[in-house]
Amino acid sequence: MRFLANTIMRGPMAAILVTSVAAMLGVLLPPLGYLSAAAVGLVTLRLGLAEAGKVVVGSIVATAVLGGLLVGNPMAPLAFLLALWLPLLVTAWSLRRTADLARSLWLAALFGVMVVLGFHLGVDDPAGWWRGFLHRLVEQAPAEQQDVLLPVLDEMAGLMTGMIGAAVTLGVVLSLFLARWWQAVLYNPGGFRSEFHALRLGRAATGVTLVLLLAAWMQPPGLAMLTDLLPLALLLHLLQGVALVHGLVARTGANVGWLVAMYVLLLLPMVMTQIALTLAVAGMVDNWMDFRTRLAAGKPKQ
Repeated sequence: MRFLANTIMRGPMAAILVTSVAAMLGVLLPPLGYLSAAAVGLVTLRLGLAEAGKVVVGSIVATAVLGGLLVGNPMAPLAFLLALWLPLLVTAWSLRRTADLARSLWLAALFGVMVVLGFHLGVDDPAGWWRGFLHRLVEQAPAEQQDVLLPVLDEMAGLMTGMIGAAVTLGVVLSLFLARWWQAVLYNPGGFRSEFHALRLGRAATGVTLVLLLAAWMQPPGLAMLTDLLPLALLLHLLQGVALVHGLVARTGANVGWLVAMYVLLLLPMVMTQIALTLAVAGMVDNWMDFRTRLAAGKPKQ
């Protein structure tokens, strides 16, 4: 990873090469698209918006050529620009100017909000649209399998718009984190670690999430979009919950096995939802209690 970060910072042509190649490989293996966005983020963080803009323009040209040659679609850069490069230009530029990781996460969430809002403006009944889409995916399956799958898909349909918005935000955040970590590795060792361990969204974030939870419970007519914004709010608090665990482990000197256990549980389908919600609630409570500061204040001075 350090080699890749060094390559990106060798100059505009190297950054364009990494950005465009990673973007095209991301068509086949989507996680590689995060490397493409992180490359744009690293240039923005280190050199500013103007230099990053040059990389994005060059990458648009390069991916247009590659898209035309490899997949017969020179319009591929438009998807990369809107879904990856533009969000990283905005969030990394904010982080460069303010050094406020929480504010950058809020900006990342705005891109997810735009997805949810766009879906509600473009589709009269988003849940119904998703229901039809998911049903079409399994219509060729045997009847007995459809009997099992269709009730599950009907439940998923009401969640899909919010989950897509949350997935967009998560992709932006992961790319930004990678870019910030690369910057720290090259120029400020330990800097990202300190920022992430201190991440707190603020009490207003908990207030907004509680309002969205209330809306999801009451389901007021005409305000279905509020329910679709809830996964976004919970995602941000999940990230704070993960940062909280990292910070507490670092400050208490606890075994790193606690972190390994947390990530393993987050990947296990049987308990993934419960662990994610637990961490999100921990993040919400931390906005009021500030556990890390309390722990530091309670430690005796050496």
